[in-house]
Amino acid sequence: MTRTVIFWRHGQTDYNLERRFQGQTDIPLNELGRNQAAQAASYLSKLQPDLIVSSDLSRAAATADELASLLNVDVTRDERLRETAFGQWEGHTRAELSESWPEELEQWLSGADMNPPGGESRSESGRRVASAITDIIDGTEAQTIAIVAHGAVLRAAAELLLGMDGSGRLAVLGNCGHGEFGFTGTNWILRSWGTVPS
Repeated sequence: MTRTVIFWRHGQTDYNLERRFQGQTDIPLNELGRNQAAQAASYLSKLQPDLIVSSDLSRAAATADELASLLNVDVTRDERLRETAFGQWEGHTRAELSESWPEELEQWLSGADMNPPGGESRSESGRRVASAITDIIDGTEAQTIAIVAHGAVLRAAAELLLGMDGSGRLAVLGNCGHGEFGFTGTNWILRSWGTVPS
């Protein structure tokens, strides 16, 4: 039987608003982000996920909790679902990074699979999250599973699971955007990507 897997990005934070590299720095949702999470949770509750697993970073955890409270389902926290570690870039804007690491930033923005100073590459973080999602699905009988995490790693993991080359063919999900997949046990089927409830 084909199962449903939802990839759901957290709501907005002040770092998102300021276009700062957030990475694994634990930045909470801002007021808009909390409202986005509540609105998206109302929409996603219609899919009736019976398992919700989130990154342990507070912006994803708080987003997941909005859905869990509507469904009376517990949330499992999994640190493997954290965002890409951006190392020394965390907390900085692109404009700031262009002063200190212009060549490295240009490589990153062009889609190169490189490591920010002290951080993870796209492929490293994508493999980490894809492996975590595979483990989560293999370890449950749940028919509908919500994975609540972060923009860069959800895109990278989705591309890997779909057999893409990880070169950024999918767009990064907007804050509180989600993608829906069918999983047959052997194949991933992309049903939708980038839905943001309005």
